[in-house]
Amino acid sequence: MELDDQGNLKFPCRYPVKAMTHADRAATARVLEVIARHDVGFDPASVQVRPSRNGRFQSITAEIQAESRDQLETIYADLRTLDIVVMTL
Repeated sequence: MELDDQGNLKFPCRYPVKAMTHADRAATARVLEVIARHDVGFDPASVQVRPSRNGRFQSITAEIQAESRDQLETIYADLRTLDIVVMTL
């Protein structure tokens, strides 16, 4: 990620979208479905899933090609509508 003189992201850029969900395979698929809707070139190989210490939750990180701040805000808004998403980062 590159930043401009004011510390804002320069677009387009590679950006890690992160979501914390309940531990569930279906949760990962649902999160990736939302991300793929907003990044047509999304590469599922960029995804990292890490379970929480007690295994109740998981962190899902997917790297996307971000074209604008509006695109990122829309992705995060759509992720927050999923009932399996606990938090977005």
